[in-house]
Amino acid sequence: MNKYDASYRLLFSNPAIVRGLFQGIVRAPWQDLVNWDQLEPLPADYISDKLRQRQGDIVWRLPRLDGPDVFLLLMIEHQSTIDFYMALRILTYLGLLYEALLARKLIKPGEPLPMVLPIVIYSGVPRWNATLNVSDLIRAIPQGLRRFLPQLQYLLVDEGALVASGKLPQNNLAALLFRLEHNRGLHDVEDLIQKVYNYSEADPFVRRAFASWTRYVLLPRSLPDVDMPQIDDLLEIKNMLAEHSRSWTHQWKMEGQTSIVHNQLIRKFGPLPESVRQRLETATPEDLQKWSLALLEACSLDEVFGG
Repeated sequence: MNKYDASYRLLFSNPAIVRGLFQGIVRAPWQDLVNWDQLEPLPADYISDKLRQRQGDIVWRLPRLDGPDVFLLLMIEHQSTIDFYMALRILTYLGLLYEALLARKLIKPGEPLPMVLPIVIYSGVPRWNATLNVSDLIRAIPQGLRRFLPQLQYLLVDEGALVASGKLPQNNLAALLFRLEHNRGLHDVEDLIQKVYNYSEADPFVRRAFASWTRYVLLPRSLPDVDMPQIDDLLEIKNMLAEHSRSWTHQWKMEGQTSIVHNQLIRKFGPLPESVRQRLETATPEDLQKWSLALLEACSLDEVFGG
């Protein structure tokens, strides 16, 4: 596992962040039926029939209050780019998870399967537009076969949309993470890091997790040309940022320009292929300006990119 994925995994391995996600951001009546004080992480290494190991994200066990041996599992799938087939991936992960629970005898023989809530936490800039239910990926269904359609829907947490709504709670670790992901520039990041530090005073594990995420995810993305020192303290990272304000402002403007061109392309041509998304991610300011002018009269993506 690379440091990028490991940093996210470290954050969502903390019950305070998971509780913040559900007790301040995602609201549903069933939340009153579970015992949040007994959140328990479960192993998330799934073995397929071909014995190929797949690394899943954090899986939490949530005991219910209205009966013994009944629990709710939360499967958190962090995603930074739009995946058209995400619903299919979730269906695969769910089957592997149930098989793992049976193999580990966490489900007794003949016992019903536990409820699993699949969650996609999306941190990308363009709004998520992939279908939420695997049945919607299947086309041209004869009337007599509709009852055989697989049905599985995941819960989408679109960080950017939540931040843009302005309705995120203030003293909430999950909300602070989302706001850092979609920050408004250097001063906003400094303020948010200070809030994380203050809010996590009694939990050094949370501070280390945020410091790791800031160092391996946020800073390389915002300051790609800056050689960062080996710092693992949130306040030291905050103090260091002031030295790189000009570089941060330039990168922040670049991300904004990229997002504008990305959204314009989707509006005109629909979902973008992976090759186009990669070109946007590595584009120079000159590229973005050229493409934004070209798409005004272009009738295809090839005309925009000169293919």
